[in-house]
Amino acid sequence: MFGRLHDVGIEALTATVARNRVPVEEVLRDLMSEKKAKRLTRGTGIEALSLAPPAICTSDLCYDSANRLLSVVDRGDIGALIFISQTADYLSPATSYYLQKRLDLSHDILAFDVNLGCSGFCYGVFLAATLLPALGGRKVLICCGDTSSRNVHPEDISMRSIAGDAGAAAVISPRQGHEIYFHIESFGEMADDLLIARGGSRAPRIADEAGMSLCRDNYVVMDGMGVMNFTIDEVPRNIKSLLDFAKLSTSAIDYAVLHQANEMIVRTLAVKIGMPEERVPFFSGRIGNTSSASIPVCFAEMVRTGLYEDGKFLLSGFGVGMSIASLLMDFSQVNVLGTCDL
Repeated sequence: MFGRLHDVGIEALTATVARNRVPVEEVLRDLMSEKKAKRLTRGTGIEALSLAPPAICTSDLCYDSANRLLSVVDRGDIGALIFISQTADYLSPATSYYLQKRLDLSHDILAFDVNLGCSGFCYGVFLAATLLPALGGRKVLICCGDTSSRNVHPEDISMRSIAGDAGAAAVISPRQGHEIYFHIESFGEMADDLLIARGGSRAPRIADEAGMSLCRDNYVVMDGMGVMNFTIDEVPRNIKSLLDFAKLSTSAIDYAVLHQANEMIVRTLAVKIGMPEERVPFFSGRIGNTSSASIPVCFAEMVRTGLYEDGKFLLSGFGVGMSIASLLMDFSQVNVLGTCDL
């Protein structure tokens, strides 16, 4: 689905990661030698992982980000709150209501959750933008992220070596003269390629005396080859189609911020879409793949390290669903705050 949204943009954006950063070779010490683990990290570009302690949930990481944004945006201007995550606090009620209370937001707002992973931030911007006309000039607060590391089987090397925890927040507001081009696609026939088979109504999770059992279906199962083929084939096609729709070439784009799956994937996609490596940043080497928070994490890390520059940006989130959501937008007036640790 292609489209163009008028008079809308991101006003402010930031991300929060765990203070606890664990080297990948330590995470994998019971599964492979240190030498092999270091070889693995050279391939993925992920050397350490942001791993939240058990008492910290995704909503806590998002709360930190959102609360910092509300120091630069009047909380009375927020007309809707969207929480986008696959690791909600509870099955019911929606985590967005707890965040509304914790953030001291008005009763007079919309609040709802969206179950999405790696494409979630771009989806959230799209959803927020479509809500704005109904909010009478008020703004939308997006909170997104995951504590993905907790859904990984203890013996799954491929996932344990990349899965990190983070939360993020963004404020979407009316911006006269600003436009967002979007291209969103859904590939339900590939839904099983990234699947946690147990935990929903169709099949409850299995537990024993010690807690959740090590039954493989209790945890995320990835078809690595299927996900890789999807990413390398479908994501560049989606992005090129969006550029064609917007009548733009990659030379008109200052930066492409892609879902930070791992460095190898980001670098491969840069080649596929015809953009130089220095304009397709990867900033998750000491954080990991943080699902829907990964694009905001990249922006916040660029600010933290002093490397952020505004301009025309391409954003693309892709993964579980399978799904792709890509956006073209102007970041010349976005207030991006640096990453914070929790």
